[in-house]
Amino acid sequence: MTGSAKILIASSTDSDMRYATKVVIPDPFIWIQFGTGKKTKEYIIVSSLEYSRAKEEAKPGTKIILLESIDLKNQRKPVGRRRNLADIAAAFLLSYNITEVFLPDNAWSLHTETLREHGLRVRFLESFFPERIVKLQEEVAAIKRAGRVAKRAMQHAADIIKTSTIEWDDTLTYEGERLTSERLKAEIEKIFIDNGCSSGETIVSCGEQAAQPHNRGSGAIYAGTTIVIDIFPRDNTSGYYFDMTRTFLKGTPAKNLLKLYDAVRKAQIAALMTVKPGRKASEIHTAAAAVFQRMGYKTTEEGGFIHSVGHGLGLDIHEDPGVGPRSDTILAPGMVITVEPGLYYKELGGVRIEDTVLVTKTGFANLTNVPKVFVVR
Repeated sequence: MTGSAKILIASSTDSDMRYATKVVIPDPFIWIQFGTGKKTKEYIIVSSLEYSRAKEEAKPGTKIILLESIDLKNQRKPVGRRRNLADIAAAFLLSYNITEVFLPDNAWSLHTETLREHGLRVRFLESFFPERIVKLQEEVAAIKRAGRVAKRAMQHAADIIKTSTIEWDDTLTYEGERLTSERLKAEIEKIFIDNGCSSGETIVSCGEQAAQPHNRGSGAIYAGTTIVIDIFPRDNTSGYYFDMTRTFLKGTPAKNLLKLYDAVRKAQIAALMTVKPGRKASEIHTAAAAVFQRMGYKTTEEGGFIHSVGHGLGLDIHEDPGVGPRSDTILAPGMVITVEPGLYYKELGGVRIEDTVLVTKTGFANLTNVPKVFVVR
């Protein structure tokens, strides 16, 4: 047998490795695939420490190889470096007369050069598993599981803001203590942990902080200004993410903030109505931008609609398809994307509304079953 093989050398924190193997192993290991059609073969090469776990968790039909069983007697010892997993992979590949390997474009240079040392031709794939862009039913189910936890956490955060008390200086008090971004994040992430999810990057930003889309937020939460809560829990069992954002305001809103929220809400409706199979992903962004332009909200280097309207998600929080002004991806049933227009101005704060949606045969299904309520009193 001669030919080529796809190879990954990574831990299961790498989304391609998680997708390929379904195995959860914290240290790097090897996955190899070669052959075509019914003759396709997949191998996982792991140390004795992880051998039993790999056998238990791997996809049916995958052969588990003990790393220590790979014969290295005929392999020359490396000069100026220690042996690494790519040496092991090379020995295995050459035993099957494999002469060419395909790696993801984020492969470690050490592994790349090691494979080349052993005479293997190395090529890179920009999209290692292009099929990831369309989700299987089991993947959609995993995303929905994370979504149910996200819904619970967002509703809890909204309830905290609603039941909080406005103090003389416009700060909020909850359960006898000043309500802070840190407290809200802790409450949200506790629900994640209690329900088999994790995150650690939750955004709860208020006032000027909310004018920076990825400012995680810190300090006191104030009445009369926007509070942006962006949560993206990851289901620990499957590894799949969910993503949603809601914007709240406690107390009596100024008219300019009501108008700002209304613009974002209308932009999201326009964007969602554009989600249909056969359309370019860029049209979703264009639809939202057109609403902002029509309502007089300008975008400059300093503020406005300063990010893409969405992104794909799955095993990565941001993955294909891109949903920005230059995305030429054609939407297809099974794609899961976010739709999250936002407006950001330092003098006003920020407003973002985000739903995760599934592209269907006729349009879309909104997986984010959480009300969009701006003013809470």
